[in-house]
Amino acid sequence: MIDDHLRLEREELFTPEVDKALARERSGRERIVADAPAVSPVRRVLLDSMVYLPLAAMLAALVPWLMLDRSILAHEKPIVRGELILVNAEPFDGRPGMVALTIGSSEVLVEPAAVVLERGVHGEPAIASIDALKVGTWVEVTGERVGTRLWGLALRPTSSTEPARAEAPSTWRLVLLFPLTGALIAFGLLLAEGLTTRNWLRMIERTLLGSFLAALFAALAFIPAAPFLVISRKVFAGELVRQGLSYITVGDLGGLSFLAVTACRSVAWACIGAGAGLGMNLARATRTQLRNSVIGGALGGALGGMFFDPIDRLTRSSLFSGASTSRLVGLLAVGLSIGMFVALVERLARDAWLRVRTGPLAGKSFILYKTPTIIGNAPASDVYLYKDAEIDPAHAAIHRVGTTYEIEDLASRMGTRVAGARIRRRRLVSGDQLIIGSTVLEFEERQKRTPQA
Repeated sequence: MIDDHLRLEREELFTPEVDKALARERSGRERIVADAPAVSPVRRVLLDSMVYLPLAAMLAALVPWLMLDRSILAHEKPIVRGELILVNAEPFDGRPGMVALTIGSSEVLVEPAAVVLERGVHGEPAIASIDALKVGTWVEVTGERVGTRLWGLALRPTSSTEPARAEAPSTWRLVLLFPLTGALIAFGLLLAEGLTTRNWLRMIERTLLGSFLAALFAALAFIPAAPFLVISRKVFAGELVRQGLSYITVGDLGGLSFLAVTACRSVAWACIGAGAGLGMNLARATRTQLRNSVIGGALGGALGGMFFDPIDRLTRSSLFSGASTSRLVGLLAVGLSIGMFVALVERLARDAWLRVRTGPLAGKSFILYKTPTIIGNAPASDVYLYKDAEIDPAHAAIHRVGTTYEIEDLASRMGTRVAGARIRRRRLVSGDQLIIGSTVLEFEERQKRTPQA
C-alpha cells in the first residue's frame, strides 16, 4: 500500500525554503486583497440604484402618455371643426340668448356672453363676437357634449378646410391610465434591477409576474383613490357656481380650491404608487423589500402627483389644448419620484450589504435582505456571481446572527477567504474583503449607535 501523505520532519519546518514558501503564500493573499481595482466613477454612478431606478421608472412612465394621451386623451373636450352653414339667433328649444350654429353636419349651441373667443392656431385674429360670425367661415368649437349637440365653450377661426370631429375620451380610458402607469413603472424598476444583476432568468420571472401584480393592485388602489378624485371634481363644481361660469379650468380656481385639488390628486397617486409597489414585490421578495417598495411607491406617487395641476395652471393657454403637457410632466414626475423614493427607502433602511469590487458586476451592491443569503454562480443564488468558474453554484452563505453577520463557506472547491485567510465560518465586520473564487467583494454595514452610559 502506497502512503500518499506528505511527511515533514521537525527540522525541515525551520529551513529557509519553508520560510520562503510561506512568505510567497502570504504575499499572494495580501496581493489579492490589495490589488482589487477601484471601480470607475462612471460605472459606480450607473450601477447606483439612486440613478438607474429613477431613470428607468421615469422612462417607463413616458409609455402610457405615448400610448394613451397622444391618441385617445389628447382632448378632454370634444372638438367640432368645419364650415359655418347656419347661424340661428333664436333656436326654438334653447334658452333665451342662446345661438345655434350649424358647423358642417354638427349642431352647436353657444351662449354669446359666456363663450371664449380665441385666436386661431396659425395666428388668425379672434372673431370679435358671435354676431360677427359669417356663413362660410371655417371655425372650430370645443365644449361639452349634450345629447347629439355640442355646448360650445370656446370658438376660434381656423385656416384648415379639413373637417374634423373629435369625441371626448370615455371614462374607462381615463381610468386605464392609472393601472397602466403603475404596471409600467413596476416593469421598469424590475427590469432595471435585473439588468444590473445580469440574472436573466430571475429578471424575466420577477418582471413579468411583478408587472402583472402591479397592474392588478394599481387598479384596486383606484378604489381608495376614487373618493379623492370625486372631491376634486366637487371643488371644481363649487367654484363653477361661486364664480358664475359655464366652464372652469385649473387656472380659474381660487387659491384654497387649487390647493385642495392638488392635494386630492397627490393622495390619489399615492394610492396608485403604493399599489404598484405592493404588486411588484408581493412575490419572490422578502417582507423588508415589500415594505420598502410600498413606502417608496406611496411617497413617490404623492410627490409626483403634485405636479399635474400646477403645470396645467402654468401652461394651459387655450381650452382647445387640454392638459396633455401637464399630464406628460406629471407622469414623468410620478415615475421619477417613485423610482427615487424606492431606492432612497431601500438605502436608508438597509443594515448590511455587499459591494462587488472585481468582475463583471464591479460597482454593484447587494443588500442583505434575508438570512441566509446564498452567494454562488447559479441563477437561483441571492448574490449571483456569473462568469467565475472558481465559484460553486452555492459557494458561501451569509447569516444574520442577532445584530451581527457571519459568513460560512458551503464546502466549496476553492474555499472562501476573508482578509486573505481561508475560513469555514467567521463573523464579519464592516470593511472586510471577501474573496470568493476570483471575485472580490466588500462587506459594509450601517454604523450602529452605541447606547450612552
